[in-house]
Amino acid sequence: MSPNHSHRRHLLITGSTIGTALAHCFAQDDRVEKVTLTWHSRRPETTSAKISTTQMDLTDDEAVHNTLSNLETLDGVINAVGFLHGSGVQPEKSISRTNPSSLLKNMEINTLPTLLLAKHSRHLLKASQAGSFSSISAKVGSIEDNRLGGWYSYRASKAALNMVLKTLAIEWGFALPKCTVAALHPGTVISPLSSPFTANSNKHLFSPDESASHLKSVLDNLTPQHSGRFWSWDGTEIPW
Repeated sequence: MSPNHSHRRHLLITGSTIGTALAHCFAQDDRVEKVTLTWHSRRPETTSAKISTTQMDLTDDEAVHNTLSNLETLDGVINAVGFLHGSGVQPEKSISRTNPSSLLKNMEINTLPTLLLAKHSRHLLKASQAGSFSSISAKVGSIEDNRLGGWYSYRASKAALNMVLKTLAIEWGFALPKCTVAALHPGTVISPLSSPFTANSNKHLFSPDESASHLKSVLDNLTPQHSGRFWSWDGTEIPW
């Protein structure tokens, strides 16, 4: 999202906690004309006339196609949907606690949506003069940075997401050379996703608005030359 581009942009943002914060953050930018914010089970509360909301199941190929086919223009996609626990699924501290349903649930929500969004937004982003496509990943998805172990399904799904984005950046480097593809680490954000694991944490916790502001700064400074890389909230690069 190069700051030098004068075109007023239309962005598609998915997700509840960070997604809603990102939508409001970008809506305050004069260079952004419209934000389409999608939701699945909880309609987000919005306070900007620039933001329109639409319900979409990001794991349903037809639903994603139908939603994207209703858009006339699109300059950026930010996928902020994520899953860590719920419906009897918890991060595994050891391999003995791994089960197929946990792995498949993590893959379904943390990896599949990015594939479907890229598949169905390609033609719209190709028409943009400064397109961008990014997904919220997690530092624990970095294979090189893994020093603590555990959380098999979540780590695997985020590592798979990172591979999707890296592969997409290679393909679109030829097919969509004006589009920047990025994986983003938002920091540890206060949210329903993280709350069971941050009560006794020594890590600095960001509010959704703080994280969104940091991520916007990162995205605003990325160009196609930065495509296919993994960025932390502070602008530093994370190894795959």
